[in-house]
Amino acid sequence: MNGAGKIQRPSEVNVFINIMKINKLWVFVTLVCFFLGAATVASAQSRSSSSKSKKKKSKEDVSFVSKLWYGGGVNLGAGAFNGTSLFSFGISPMVGYKILPALSVGPRVSFSIASLKEAGFKATALYTIETGAFVRVKVFRGLFLQGEVSNEWRQDPLGFGEKVNITRFNQYLGGGWNFGNGGWGQEIGIFYNFAIANDINSFQQPFGYRIAFTHRF
Repeated sequence: MNGAGKIQRPSEVNVFINIMKINKLWVFVTLVCFFLGAATVASAQSRSSSSKSKKKKSKEDVSFVSKLWYGGGVNLGAGAFNGTSLFSFGISPMVGYKILPALSVGPRVSFSIASLKEAGFKATALYTIETGAFVRVKVFRGLFLQGEVSNEWRQDPLGFGEKVNITRFNQYLGGGWNFGNGGWGQEIGIFYNFAIANDINSFQQPFGYRIAFTHRF
C-alpha cells in the first residue's frame, strides 16, 4: 500500500488487461471491416441487378414501342336546310399494337361538338363522346378489315332548342385502304354500325365513312 492508500495492481494483471483491450480493439476493427465489406458487396450486387433490370426493361420498352402505330381523324362539317343550319367539329385518335405483323389491337376514342341553329331559337350545342377498342387485320398491302365495339354518349336534337341524351353500345364492322406503307400515310374506310341498323327509333344511316392519318401502320 502506498502513501495514498491505493493498492498497486500486479504487473501480470496490467498486461492481461492491456491484452484484453487490444483484443477488443481488433475484434471491433474486424467487425467494422466485415460489415463494410458486406455492405460493399451488397451495394455492388444491387447496382448490377438494377443495371440488368434497367437494360431488360429498356429492351422490353423498345420492343413494345416498336410495335405501336398511331392514327387519328379530324371531322369538319357544315350544312343548312329549310332555315336550320348545322356546324360540327370532331377528332378521333387511335393507337394500335401489332400482335402480329398483320394483326393489330388497340383503343379508339372520338369527341365531337355540333352547333345547331334553328330560326327563332338560340343555337344548341350537341356533344358526342365515344370510347372503344378495335381489332384490325391487314389483308393485302394497304387493304384492311376492322371490327370495333364502343360505348357512345351523344346528344340528339328534338327541335325547338331542345335535346335528348342517348347512350348506345356500337358494334362496327368494316374495312378500308391505308396509303402509308409503314410510314406517314392516310386511310379511308367504310364501316357498318349494327347498333344503328337494329335501332328502329334512329334516323341515322348504319353506314359511315372515316378518313384518318396514320403513322407506322
